[in-house]
Amino acid sequence: MFHWLHTFIAVYEAKNFTHAAEKRFISQPTVSLHIQKLEELTGSELFIRNGRNRAIPTESADLLYIRAQQLDSLWETSLSDIQQLQGNTRITYNIGVSQTIGVYMLPRVLPQLQEQFPNYDFKVSFANSAVIFNRVETHEYQVGLVESPMIAPMITRTVFAHDSLVLAGDMTSELWLLRETGSGIRTYTDQFFQQENIIPAKKIEIASNEAILNMLQQGIGKTLLSDLSSHDLPYQNPATPIVRPLFQIHNHAFPQDPLQIALHQLLAANFS
Repeated sequence: MFHWLHTFIAVYEAKNFTHAAEKRFISQPTVSLHIQKLEELTGSELFIRNGRNRAIPTESADLLYIRAQQLDSLWETSLSDIQQLQGNTRITYNIGVSQTIGVYMLPRVLPQLQEQFPNYDFKVSFANSAVIFNRVETHEYQVGLVESPMIAPMITRTVFAHDSLVLAGDMTSELWLLRETGSGIRTYTDQFFQQENIIPAKKIEIASNEAILNMLQQGIGKTLLSDLSSHDLPYQNPATPIVRPLFQIHNHAFPQDPLQIALHQLLAANFS
């Protein structure tokens, strides 16, 4: 059945039977057979065929895609755990981080985490909060560190620290520098605009904290950002203080592992 699920994942991501066949190095009739078997097993149509081998996922396919990725990840984790018991492998551990946490917080605790878990190789991926929630939900990341207060059905979140937001840059400028929708800081910026009845006259959306900071250092525009990243910039506190919780998240379909517990403890000890 794993072969069927891998074929299903390929079709779901490609939205095309031919491209899925090429990716899986199997024939197109085999792809069709695997999907047919899954549809018989689930008793549900998974794709709407739309000519030229196009495949439009159904609501059932959306659910199965998440579950299939979780099953695949759990299988890979199980194999790694078994190999680790035999003492002949290292484990890659995927951590998804929002930009402020990844730049200013995680580097403080990673060396301590590596010391506690010497057989682990950590892979740290930067993304906005929405992407991290999705990839923790599908277990592409074993754990996530996010700045957004969003929630998701499969996600357990715990607060490990708080940080304050400040207004930074040229306060006389009409230009607002904004992170992209889905990022934690954008959520708070939109709330701030609504609370203060602000409609930006000019704005630039940039999916990079580093690029925004670079523009601020050139005296271009203004923005709302974490006080952790406001060093060497002119800034002021909002009239109403904005203090946001920072969350560690994991998929509650998988038991919380010792590394997740240790990571939370280290972050709380260093930044609470």
